[in-house]
Amino acid sequence: MSGRTKFYGIIALIMAPFMFYGGITMTTSDEVDCGGQTMAEGDICTTYDDGSSTDRTIEEQRSDNKGTGVILLIVGVGMAAFGVFTVVQIARGRQNPAVAMHQPQPGQYPQQAAYPQQPGQYPPPGAYPQQQYPQPGQQPQQYPQQPGQWQQPPPGYPPQR
Repeated sequence: MSGRTKFYGIIALIMAPFMFYGGITMTTSDEVDCGGQTMAEGDICTTYDDGSSTDRTIEEQRSDNKGTGVILLIVGVGMAAFGVFTVVQIARGRQNPAVAMHQPQPGQYPQQAAYPQQPGQYPPPGAYPQQQYPQPGQQPQQYPQQPGQWQQPPPGYPPQR
């Protein structure tokens, strides 16, 4: 986890309670707010955005405030979840797995054999044991199921012709 992600996670955890408070206040309050001022019956709230204006009655503004409160609650939950996740990761001391994979500790991985890099010589002859496979019609080798016990092949193996 990068330092920037940790920073944003902690900031999100700090801001989440304020988002909750604002969301709960906006959704449960009977007062209607327009630009920081409380509206009364018959007032019109005028907002300006990109050179245009929007007029809202007290009921339209109340509905807008409650919608904004719900959005604040949802964002607050997301921020709290991200913040808690970040703090848990910091507490566990986990690193980014992609970074950790490229930084092995001494003795963590066995030494690999050095193979010649010439065409046709990779891997070198004799690098791997040769396996003997039974020829068609030949009985396969029998392997023990448990030490000291041998099992016969099932009837009809290999198929009789």
